[in-house]
Amino acid sequence: MKILHIAESARGGVGTYLAEILPDQARRYGGGRVRALVPAQHAAHLSGVDRRLLATWRRPDRGMLAVLKLAGAIRREVARFQPTIVHAHSSVAGGALRLLYGWSRPPFRIVYCPHGWALDRRSIAIKNDLIARIERSLAPAADRIVVISEHERRQGLNIGIADERMALVLNGIADLPPARPARWDDPRTRILFVGRLDEQKGFDTLLDAVEPIQDRVSVRVIGKAVAGPATQSRPRRSKVDYLGWRSLAEVSTEIAAADVVVVPSRWEGFGLVALEAMRGGCAVVASAVGGLREIVVDGVTGRLVPPDSPAQLMDVLVAHDRDAWGKMGRAGRARYEALFTATRMNDQLDALYRELSPVVVDAPVEPVRAVHA
Repeated sequence: MKILHIAESARGGVGTYLAEILPDQARRYGGGRVRALVPAQHAAHLSGVDRRLLATWRRPDRGMLAVLKLAGAIRREVARFQPTIVHAHSSVAGGALRLLYGWSRPPFRIVYCPHGWALDRRSIAIKNDLIARIERSLAPAADRIVVISEHERRQGLNIGIADERMALVLNGIADLPPARPARWDDPRTRILFVGRLDEQKGFDTLLDAVEPIQDRVSVRVIGKAVAGPATQSRPRRSKVDYLGWRSLAEVSTEIAAADVVVVPSRWEGFGLVALEAMRGGCAVVASAVGGLREIVVDGVTGRLVPPDSPAQLMDVLVAHDRDAWGKMGRAGRARYEALFTATRMNDQLDALYRELSPVVVDAPVEPVRAVHA
């Protein structure tokens, strides 16, 4: 069995996902049997992945030219690698792969993972309807569609994708040794935000929520500001410590020091930051949207609040003391161990691959070589 992964972008959630599954699959099947086609400029984002597992292509700015470049890179890599299974990640890669091969009975099986349907994003109804039509029409061109949350599975059913076409494989992340807490000496409730400072992630909601309660909360932010409502000027400005982007190890130390991680997203296919917090034994306050509703158990591992509701978020943040947040964090750690480990996710992907391609050879038959498209 030879697995080829295709990604139009290896940043963010897709990059984290690939970083979890590629090393495991190289161990299971042999490094010469696993490869990921990713943009050359994103290869460095795949922390912990042997660069010899990567084939790269030079991606221009997004647009039709980028899609055409990706299609050419897919054709070259399929011919060169001769995979048994091709696993495409996110809608652009999934669309390109299925349009190229989905109707021609290729000598490999096609797996597609949306990593959150594009129609989950806030947009005009006509655009979301078009996306739904495209996903529905292309669904039969994949042998299996991997959905990362029950929310994503229900969305697939709602737009007319057959249940038997989908395979539910909840996201998971690898466990880490307990991190030494970053220094954060503050008697107030210590709140951490991790992510892009944009409309989707709801960072502006957090700023509005903490503005009236600055005497009771201390806020740190890991992430990068982008244009949009999160960065528009306000008549008042909360005192917030902006740390910029940090390495995964540094994020773990900040989670270990925090009382609560806040994930105020407006939409979210899954919500890996919430998992990272639970892995670190930290309580989570999250919007009741998408896959976040499956990760956080309200009142047990954290709290769920409506999106776009600064007042309700504020009330929740001041409703619990440090001991209560600590108890929720310990419950979150137990939930992570039970449901959201990378081991469970990788085992389920392996079972799916074996179902689709039952003739499996586990030993490598060729050396690992770096390839550039």
